[in-house]
Amino acid sequence: MLKLLESLIFASKGLMDIRHKKIEGDSVNKIILFSAVALMLTFQYEAKGDTTAASSASATIAPAISGTKNILSPTGGDLIFGIIMPSTSSGTVTITPQNDTRNYSGGVQLVSSLAGSASFTVSGASNASYTVTLPGNGITISNGSSSMVVNSFTAFPPSGTGTIGSDGLATFNVGGKLEVNANQPAGNYRGTFNVTIAYQ
Repeated sequence: MLKLLESLIFASKGLMDIRHKKIEGDSVNKIILFSAVALMLTFQYEAKGDTTAASSASATIAPAISGTKNILSPTGGDLIFGIIMPSTSSGTVTITPQNDTRNYSGGVQLVSSLAGSASFTVSGASNASYTVTLPGNGITISNGSSSMVVNSFTAFPPSGTGTIGSDGLATFNVGGKLEVNANQPAGNYRGTFNVTIAYQ
């Protein structure tokens, strides 16, 4: 920059000297004027300057979310209604997933036995939220030609949503209501149901 300024001053002094000496001719004046203008333009361009700034782009691909039956739960991960005594009238047995309580109504009696909610383990991205979709309709559990219906599924956490822990794991429980028919035949009744787990 300093050299350009010195050149501009020098050219201006040269122009004054030439005028002082009364050198005639348009060509000399045009050359000097062109040189001075070119130097000024160059100086202005250099003084303006340019700058650049940089940033970055990034993305994280989440691992696939999955759910498995929690075999470490008291019921081994299954929804168990326990041992029930039927009668000549129908009744219901309900498992509450929050605390595994077992309640009944109608013409049934409860026999002390193992009972509790189904339990599932979720694995996925740490601290991510997930949703649980329960069966919309009842399912059938059977023993030979005899059957009963399980419906009114509920989950805990009760909102049907949860958060995966920092270790990439979470658990949730599922309860439901069993419809016991009048004079329900004795036996072990079994069936399956599915839940859907997804990132929220």
